Amino acid sequence: MSGGQGQVPGHVKVQRIAECRLRLSGRDWAFAQQRRNEIEAHWQKRRLENPGFFNGRVLVMEPPRLEDGVLTAELIETDFSSFLFWKDTSYPEAGVRDGFGSAMIRSREGHVLLARQLAGHLNSGLLYLPGGFIDLNDVCGDGRVDIDASIMRELAEETGLGASSFVRRPGYLLTRVGVQVSIAVEFRSELDALELRHLLCSQLRAQGDPELADFVIFDRPPEPSQTDVVAFSRHAIEAVFSGL
Repeated sequence: MSGGQGQVPGHVKVQRIAECRLRLSGRDWAFAQQRRNEIEAHWQKRRLENPGFFNGRVLVMEPPRLEDGVLTAELIETDFSSFLFWKDTSYPEAGVRDGFGSAMIRSREGHVLLARQLAGHLNSGLLYLPGGFIDLNDVCGDGRVDIDASIMRELAEETGLGASSFVRRPGYLLTRVGVQVSIAVEFRSELDALELRHLLCSQLRAQGDPELADFVIFDRPPEPSQTDVVAFSRHAIEAVFSGL
């Protein structure tokens, strides 16, 4: 399941960074404790609306620091129901950010392919860079959070293709939109856009329970009228097409 990657107003900044240093903090999320009764009631309601939701463990990000091209942040373990309540109540101040990994898939000629999520998931019907929650699977024995492993796992789960199918651009594309923090790896294919879309869609058809419905090719930034493109993806695409 992808992270809460919806439209979020507020400050926008997109930049290239060289390194991510993320760690599990071991602290509790005070917001989740203080709002527990509301969270439980909201979760029961949302489960009735979408029985496919699973209350697994996810990580939210404490306010990150950026210095000399290095992003440093600590992440707090919580449950999906707490995250969902925070998201559905328009991200009230909670001392954390919605941090997640993303994969920017580009064709041989540089076009970007966005994924459209199937109904029943958090971003149903929306177009976004494939990716999702950072979770406990991404935490190493020393507490370090491996963002590359997180991104590559989501890439394989959502597209059916591994990182070996692409050439990875060094570093990361960091996109901050309001409380959202997307840490994206750029993957370039040797296929042209139409061939790559055909391959990706054939991979979706081979999956037993896919999260995605389709891929859409962008050879330029999304038009303002394309409101189904989530905010962080829109800004990331605008940045790379402007030469970032």
